[in-house]
Amino acid sequence: MPASEPRLHPVQEKDIPEKALAALEPYRNTDGDIYTIWATLAAHPDALRRFLVFGNHVLGKNTLPVRLRELVILRIAWQAQAEYEWLQHARIARRVGVSDDEIRALGRLEPDGFDEVEQTLLSATDQLVAEADLDDAVWKRLRDRFSAEQLIDLVYTVGQYQTVAMAINSFRIQPEPDIAALRAELPLPARA
Repeated sequence: MPASEPRLHPVQEKDIPEKALAALEPYRNTDGDIYTIWATLAAHPDALRRFLVFGNHVLGKNTLPVRLRELVILRIAWQAQAEYEWLQHARIARRVGVSDDEIRALGRLEPDGFDEVEQTLLSATDQLVAEADLDDAVWKRLRDRFSAEQLIDLVYTVGQYQTVAMAINSFRIQPEPDIAALRAELPLPARA
């Protein structure tokens, strides 16, 4: 989604209830500011606190290897055209060793340059986004490689980040300046 005026503005920290503020403590940038997405979702503080519990599992306790998790998230960001998600997770993916060429490849209809396991995971992500289901062939390839916990975490990751992408796009959440700076290096590729 191209940048535009936010539909919901981030809540000022002084206006966030204490329980929600405590839950947001780990969600601050290097300047100590709460990330825009979380400050925006703080407009519904009770839902935010509950959402963060699930999000903490998906992002922090996920049984998928972190590289694979980030490939999935970036693929969802491209599918949804959620620029904030794309830029934020491009930065995270770089930190875990995903190359810029691989990040760019995730923004193509047929991503290339990935091994067989990664390609299967990307196909599964595309199917889950498009159909909320997996065909038998992809399921078998996934089942041969991943544990039941990892398969559940795959579905949870896709669901979580589709929800995040919907929030980003619907509320027109704007990237922080340090994240927006990645637009020059790793812009969100448009869907064909």
